Amino acid sequence: MKPFTILAATAASLTIASTARAQSGDLAGQWVHEGTQQELVIRSSIQQRAYSMPGDFSLGGSMGAGSPTNTVISTTPTPTQVHREMALIVREDGAFSWVTLKTYPESARCEVEIRQEKVGRVAVSGSQATFNIQDGFERASRSCNDRTSQSDRSGRTETYQVRRSGSTLRISDGTTTWTFTPHQG
Repeated sequence: MKPFTILAATAASLTIASTARAQSGDLAGQWVHEGTQQELVIRSSIQQRAYSMPGDFSLGGSMGAGSPTNTVISTTPTPTQVHREMALIVREDGAFSWVTLKTYPESARCEVEIRQEKVGRVAVSGSQATFNIQDGFERASRSCNDRTSQSDRSGRTETYQVRRSGSTLRISDGTTTWTFTPHQG
């Protein structure tokens, strides 16, 4: 799905009633981003660990074959090539709609696709923008199976560093910076 297609869906979902005027700063407009870059992705792995039981001298304290095992699921932030398509609409009154579609390899033959949709209000203070999400969700699916999971993103706040330079808008979450350009359509 191309950013302009996401933008059309985003514009259709931006039906928030205007309440108290929020300061949108230099963010007002229709913005798109598309690119691939390295990001940290939380990866889960299942590990079998052998252990000896305290006071069990029959094992001699060994941790080799024949020792009891424990299954451990660990999560590790792993640098991964992530492709993102994003569309962000910010109105002058601070109402926003932000749609993100990101994909990355889970293995050599499997890919993860995550779609986020968020609507709410944004307030800008200096170089920080706080997105108060009134309604939103995140849906994840994997190409190797039919499992899809969805989580509610409503009632959250997300704060980013923002910088406007000419016709570009840079938004950073602290580890990654995305460069947005005005939607031409």
